[in-house]
Amino acid sequence: MTTTPRPARHTALPGPAGGPRNLDLRYADRPVDQDHPHYFPFVLDHAASWLEDGPGKAVCEVGCAAGAFAHYLLERHPQTDLTCVDIQPALIEQARLRVPGARFLTGDVLRPDTLPAGPFTTVFMVALHSHFDDPQQWIDALVRLTAPGGRAYVFGLFNPEPVDVVVRLRHPDADPEWLPGWNQFSVQTVGRLLDGAGLQHVFHRYLPTAARARRPEDPLRSHTVPDPEADAAADPALVFLNGSQMLHRFALLEIHRPKSAAAGSGGRP
Repeated sequence: MTTTPRPARHTALPGPAGGPRNLDLRYADRPVDQDHPHYFPFVLDHAASWLEDGPGKAVCEVGCAAGAFAHYLLERHPQTDLTCVDIQPALIEQARLRVPGARFLTGDVLRPDTLPAGPFTTVFMVALHSHFDDPQQWIDALVRLTAPGGRAYVFGLFNPEPVDVVVRLRHPDADPEWLPGWNQFSVQTVGRLLDGAGLQHVFHRYLPTAARARRPEDPLRSHTVPDPEADAAADPALVFLNGSQMLHRFALLEIHRPKSAAAGSGGRP
């Protein structure tokens, strides 16, 4: 039997993630003093006692965009010595204008020489880690920035199932660019990397506290739907979804760096 070879297909697969996204420039037009994202209180509620134990401790936010989380943090903890970094110079320029109580620097997680020297007692990474195809990259950045005995708080997508998912999305009517930012590495994979680096950690699952309406004009924006894994009668829980039709499972990862033994990069699972 003779088989006719199929013509090769050009898939034009998007390359590795980690760089700037044009989509993020939209934050330059959003006010930082109102309509804070729904998860900001959840993140700071978990960090509050740690921040309050030592007012004025050095704090760093990685991936600050135009300064919305920095503004919210300083509202709740005005004595914080806050340094923020983002890869987009245009966003850093806006953040400096809007949040005068913090220092803002342009820097790239993938280029350690561009990050603040630190170390910092507390490091925040909010809705950024899922931009990277390799979780070791952001873990290494946090280790470099966090002082021995310090803590790091990472909020975003984590898959509770033992499956790692690398995602690219695009909205062809708005922008032909393939966008990273929705990768869901498993709690298991990230936990193993942290264990290998000698870093204590705990995941705090985040569930929506209120419904969020779908906006048809912005299909990449997440909205809430009933959680298909919950018993609707006993537990009418909500979960996030966007135009990808992938459920978004959010959590806050709290990392404690030991005071004594220096933590380093862990091996891959």
